[in-house]
Amino acid sequence: MAYDNDAVYELHDQLMRKSAQMREALEQTSTQSAEDPTGQVSVRLDDPAIEITVGSFWRTSIRPEELSGVILETVNTVLLSRLEAWGASFTDDAPEVAAPPAPSPAIAANEITELVASADGEVFHRNVNRFIETFSTQLSSTLSQLSERAAQVHGGEDSEGHAQVDLDSRGTIVGLRLDEAWLRTADGGDVTDAIRSALSTAQASLSAATPALPFEGTPLAQYAEGMADPVEMIRLLTKGS
Repeated sequence: MAYDNDAVYELHDQLMRKSAQMREALEQTSTQSAEDPTGQVSVRLDDPAIEITVGSFWRTSIRPEELSGVILETVNTVLLSRLEAWGASFTDDAPEVAAPPAPSPAIAANEITELVASADGEVFHRNVNRFIETFSTQLSSTLSQLSERAAQVHGGEDSEGHAQVDLDSRGTIVGLRLDEAWLRTADGGDVTDAIRSALSTAQASLSAATPALPFEGTPLAQYAEGMADPVEMIRLLTKGS
């Protein structure tokens, strides 16, 4: 058993180090930028912010009905560049990054033992049964609700309605619509301002719809903290009278 425990802790340590290495690589590649072939559309990603700029002479090389597509293609180029840079920086020979110290399992085990020992047996039994019943009956609807939340698109537009931006649940731009009639006379600064205003509105909508805790608003919300922390789960199951 001691050997098995040592192997588990060694695996945990390796996973923690790899996770830290991945975070370090992501931080180093969080800023990326790109331009379209004409140089009139530029996109800069400084995670999590994204900045889109349309040049003063965009109409000399891009037709109004093509502009939104050019912008989205440039956004995708930036996202792909970041992914490639991250993949290149996270290799087997990447420098080691110290992982945060893991809490001692003995401390958690002792705390759990004390909580169970001091609990009212009847209350503990009732809470465990309630948790099992809730988890088994509500898991499907909770997962469905979380899937729906992840699939939501959050839109925003500027005050004049010239630009409309759609974001997915991760904040990635998945849609852009521009008023083509307005584009025929709008200069680059006007287009840039409209897009940034629409993007800001969409980001505010996304923030308002994103709960602080992943399970918030779902049938399993009351057990959210316990699912991430075994001590908190036992504390939850032993409380009450």
